[in-house]
Amino acid sequence: MPEDNYRFKLRDVFDRTHEFLGSSIDHVVGIRDDVMVGLRDLNEEWNDVQKEIKDVLTANDSVTDAYKQARHLLADAELARDYDAQARMYEEAERFMRLRVSFEERERYLRRRRDDLEREKIRMERVMGHSTDMMGKLRLASEILKSKLDSMESLKSTGNIYSTALALQFVERENKRLAREIHDGPIQQFAAALLSLEYLDGLIAKGDLNAVNVEMGRIKEQLQEAIGDFRGFLVHLQPLGLEKGLGRAIRRLAESYGERHGIEFDLELQQEEDNFPSVLRSNVFRIVQEAISNSLRHGVAKKIHIKYSFTDRELSLSIDDDGCGFDIDKGKSAATERGSFGLSNMIERIHFVNGTINIDSKIDKGTKIALRVPIGRDENGKN
Repeated sequence: MPEDNYRFKLRDVFDRTHEFLGSSIDHVVGIRDDVMVGLRDLNEEWNDVQKEIKDVLTANDSVTDAYKQARHLLADAELARDYDAQARMYEEAERFMRLRVSFEERERYLRRRRDDLEREKIRMERVMGHSTDMMGKLRLASEILKSKLDSMESLKSTGNIYSTALALQFVERENKRLAREIHDGPIQQFAAALLSLEYLDGLIAKGDLNAVNVEMGRIKEQLQEAIGDFRGFLVHLQPLGLEKGLGRAIRRLAESYGERHGIEFDLELQQEEDNFPSVLRSNVFRIVQEAISNSLRHGVAKKIHIKYSFTDRELSLSIDDDGCGFDIDKGKSAATERGSFGLSNMIERIHFVNGTINIDSKIDKGTKIALRVPIGRDENGKN
């Protein structure tokens, strides 16, 4: 009876929480829809302002040409001592000058308005991202609760709760890392390309073809770099070859990093295909991925040696680089301060699959990471 009462109360809590999550999701969806409408209106106004800027520049160029022509005619009238023509040309030149000032003031206003719109767009896109992120989290929580309602016994398993919590923690950290890298990489590159295109408009209007060609080259490099970053993100999100085997995915990962960053890889892969559980492949692969990324970003490595093998009982893998190395304790503290979880993620992932990891690094001596994971069955026949 006490247990039935406990389960009844727990189910009631779950029901209420599930209902609250549903209403919260609806509320966030409403916010997101409002933001989408606002973004659409902002984009329309931005396009209108951008078009008007171009129209103003074109009109200003025409007025400038007319002003120069009037000044030229005024000079001719002065030489001819034609005072009536002088008065007319002087008045014309003054009128064109006032128009130029008016157009320039209009252009400055429009450019300020465009900058304000761009800042507002960035703010609303940030709100859109937060709302989408929140929707995903709420829906994930809702699905987890829904799955637990039909199986209350699962709540008695501490290991199950721990595994779920740890998996969610990994997902949350990966989302934050990916969002930060997209913001620091492609978004900045596309913003720079947009500014370059605006500058290009002015060069085309001036007819400076040499400068146009140089600027086109710069824009092409910026876009190629952004495309390369996005390809890197795709490799991170969907590792190539992982469904076939850990060794194959490691080889594809090394090829991708080698092509993009020019780093040399020395691979010793005993076998590229295996029949490991996907959770084992995924976690070990993410550790390798994090280790290579750290070697490039922090260690500035030029060469990385990866050795991978497995027996019926154990998987072993090592990543050895020729980078600058680091003080492990100080590195962990610094990572915690800046909100980076690379090292802790590696340690938690290896523990998640009941493995061990050893990180050996010395200043100017490089870094070596060695991990071992038990596989197969033990002496008692357990997986």
